[in-house]
Formats: sequence, structure tokens, C-alpha cells
Amino acid sequence: MSPDACRTLEADWLVTGQDLISLMKRFPVAAVLVAGLVVAGVAPAANVRLLASPSTVSPGHVVRIHAASSPCRPGDQVTVISKAFPGHAFGIGAVYGRVHAGGAFSVSVRIRSKLAAGGYHASVRCGGGNLPSSADFRVR
Repeated sequence: MSPDACRTLEADWLVTGQDLISLMKRFPVAAVLVAGLVVAGVAPAANVRLLASPSTVSPGHVVRIHAASSPCRPGDQVTVISKAFPGHAFGIGAVYGRVHAGGAFSVSVRIRSKLAAGGYHASVRCGGGNLPSSADFRVR
């Protein structure tokens, strides 16, 4: 395909700001729905605060990873992933829990008994994506 043909194809697919305004005027309900999805999918994710309790734990003891709210949907599964956890899910270790109202969840796990002292973190997945923060904890 020649460079001119590619430019023509690209130009056929360009959407200008004026085109978007015209579409929103013609389909106002769709515009509101799309705006709502964007806000619901992006804004709550920025407020996720993952916590580990206790923040310092001995090998073989239990740590709880929790959040008071998240963009995860109630009833969905959360996957908490860390090198400190037993198992081989995601190549390191993972435990599972359920999401409650408001996206809250709490998952307790006994960390590996032969874990080296140091800092560790746990990340969380739900709904096919990663939450944008991690819970940090120390092992004595």
C-alpha cells in the first residue's frame, strides 16, 4: 500500500472535537452513560488504600490485607498476591477473598514459615485488573 493510500485511510478514521459534540447532541443518553462509566471506572481507583495488619509479622504468622473501599464489585473475587504467601499462583503466591459492600475486602493469610526477614508487599487484583496500590509489611 502506498504512503498516500495510508494517509487517506487514516484521514477517513479521524474524529474531530466537532464530530464528538455532534454525536453527543444526537445521542445525549449515550454521552451520559459513557461519562458515567469513565467516572465510575477511574475516580474510585485513585482512592484505594490497601493496608496490612499487623505491619510487622513473624514468619509463620498471620497478616491481614484489607481495604475499606475499592472499585471492585461486591461479590467479586479478590486475589491478593505476594512473595510472602504460600503457593505458586502468579508465579509467587496468592490467596483469595470476596468483595463486600462499597468494594471493601479483608483477606487473612499465614505467611510462609521459612520467609527471610525484610520488606514485602501485597498487590490485589479484581475484575480482571490490578488495583493501583500495594500493602507493605515487614517480616522480622
